[in-house]
Amino acid sequence: MRCLLPKSLLARGFFPTGSSNDKANNTCETDRICNFSWSGHRKTPSYLNKLVFTEDFMTALRTIAMQEDQVSKVSSMLEELVGPEGERQPSDTEIRTAVWEACGDAGALQLLVDLLQKKMMDLEESSGTEDCDSELLENACIIGSPEQQTSKEANNLVQDKLMSRTRWCSIVYRRGQKELTRLFLKEAEHALQLSLCEGN
Repeated sequence: MRCLLPKSLLARGFFPTGSSNDKANNTCETDRICNFSWSGHRKTPSYLNKLVFTEDFMTALRTIAMQEDQVSKVSSMLEELVGPEGERQPSDTEIRTAVWEACGDAGALQLLVDLLQKKMMDLEESSGTEDCDSELLENACIIGSPEQQTSKEANNLVQDKLMSRTRWCSIVYRRGQKELTRLFLKEAEHALQLSLCEGN
């Protein structure tokens, strides 16, 4: 979740970089497209501007998800570029592009879906679903002072719904984690489907 939520991503919510007219974002978008046009083995994905996940994050996922044969392909591509003797170091763009051409996005996005599903299971394991948290918050009676607590203790129905401000805030935070995980999972699943349809 920390990887998914850098400050720059939070500044624009769940919208892709291409949705802004900011000059820096346009430059970033140009760089991303260049990364997909190296040897032409794979077409630039049509869903590129729809992804909410940053290119750095996707590159990291592709690298983690690489299989042995894909590692060999990346090495071969980079060898062709820099020469067998390694006359120079490949640039970051060249490495990203080689990884993309060897791996595509399907493996990376499947890994992301699996990680987010695991995260959701962990979040729900001891506290229930996002809806359970919403129900708790809707029915909660927040204790404002010790005097309020004493006066309400006689009513068992109210007692069951009493919670401190700290506990209420914790449930709000916990529900927020589940909501973010759910939204990111939805985006990842959609991107995975698009990737599989395009053979990427």
